[in-house]
Amino acid sequence: MLKHGRWTVWNLALLVLFPAGVAAQNFVYTNNDKTVANSISVFSVDANGALGTVVGSPFVTGGAGNGSGLYSPNRVIVANNFLFASNSASNNVSAFAINTGTGVLTAVAGSPFPTNAFDDPGHSGISLAATPDGNFLYAGSTGFGGQITIFSINSSGALTMVGAAPVPSGGPVYSMKATPDGKFLVAALAQTSQLAVFAIQSGGALQAVANSPFAVSSDAATGVDINCSGNLLFAGGTAGTVYGLNIAADGQLSAVTGSPFVTGLPTTQVVTLSTDDKMLFTSDPADNTVVAFNVGTNGSLNVPGTAAAAGTGAFSPGGLSVSKDGTFLYAADTAVTGGFGGISTFTLGCALPASLDSLTSTGVTSQLHSVAAYPAKACSSPAPPSGLTADLQISTSPPPGFILEATLSLDGSVVVDPLTQPVTIQMGNFSVSLPSGSFKTFQNGTNKGTYLFQGVLGGSTLKIQIVPVAGNQFQISAYGKQVDLTGMSSPATVTLGIGENSASTSVAPAFGQLRGNWRDF
Repeated sequence: MLKHGRWTVWNLALLVLFPAGVAAQNFVYTNNDKTVANSISVFSVDANGALGTVVGSPFVTGGAGNGSGLYSPNRVIVANNFLFASNSASNNVSAFAINTGTGVLTAVAGSPFPTNAFDDPGHSGISLAATPDGNFLYAGSTGFGGQITIFSINSSGALTMVGAAPVPSGGPVYSMKATPDGKFLVAALAQTSQLAVFAIQSGGALQAVANSPFAVSSDAATGVDINCSGNLLFAGGTAGTVYGLNIAADGQLSAVTGSPFVTGLPTTQVVTLSTDDKMLFTSDPADNTVVAFNVGTNGSLNVPGTAAAAGTGAFSPGGLSVSKDGTFLYAADTAVTGGFGGISTFTLGCALPASLDSLTSTGVTSQLHSVAAYPAKACSSPAPPSGLTADLQISTSPPPGFILEATLSLDGSVVVDPLTQPVTIQMGNFSVSLPSGSFKTFQNGTNKGTYLFQGVLGGSTLKIQIVPVAGNQFQISAYGKQVDLTGMSSPATVTLGIGENSASTSVAPAFGQLRGNWRDF
């Protein structure tokens, strides 16, 4: 029995099984689009934006790419702590779990997952988009007149196709993006000079909105991005045009004042917004530059914009990705000196909208078009105030023990993962620290997505259940037997933490007989 003790090291076996937790870091991933054995290159990012190759990189996808094709498709994306990469030649999608501390990728069981669609080699690139909650993944193909495969994503990252077959998109899909509220999916249909808008139904199914697809006027729309308010859409074009469009509450599209914007660039196929939506970036592969435009509140762009070179020896930048904190912009270079793919890293928000920091070779011979940052850029939804609410009951009759029920809200800008980060509980002078790897997660059933630890420690039994609620908010239930807290003062400070993030509150414990069947856990 423990009395006002501290659990830090249980025994040698636990130390071997559960290594110490590592704080989440920043990483960059590329889909190398290799034709024989496709792969993902992984790089860590230091505070200055310098990239370093992660041990084990590149990681094979189990599929095959086409080695060339369109600039605009998002061939690699991050959704929560999973990475998805499309394989255009083998017509499937690879899924990986991301180690938040090291960036190392672990293939999800069953990966790669077939799209049951066909990607036209002449217009190659299966585009990926995920709903903001990470529950659904869409894969847009260019063959058979254009199709979108719908997948549900389970808690392990495995994909299950929704419906009996892919749905017709109305034209070959060059890129896709879901609105931040998860209501609509927008697909660029460049060959028909149109933008298709689908309402996302419960279960992930798609329903075209009225009047979709919407025609664009002068240049085929290719890459798309949507602001965090969900009311402005930007689309790049094959001939240097950028479209700005209003998104109505029912998904209808209408041009903003001044659109289409003629940039004077040879091409603007890929577009991405800064984290604050005040800048729009486009890659210009013909001039080997990335160009930044100021975005007005009404969606207007200042043209011609400000260009930044991708770096000496960098050729044809294409795909773009912004770091979650908005500090860096990454550009996928089709080639660098030596014939390898490369990544140009730009610092944002200094004297110039974007200034080149470094040029990094992947060391993989490929025509690189797609890049993704981890953690992914995300729109912050209204989050509950950071903090902790808790209720603590302490048993005064045998067996001694406690019940703690709490709601923990943590900063939405940080990565929180009970599977790979340590979990700590402190109640007055009593505390317990569970190393990373202590929790398991339920894959299905009524408890799907719930994290659980249960074990006997030093003669005392402990059960902790963590249920994600929304964003970085968690419902935490902790039960302890053979733990004597009867001497705890009132009020007592309770602190709960996951990783390096924690919150505290003052609690007046209730002493007496514990409710329910807590003895039976």
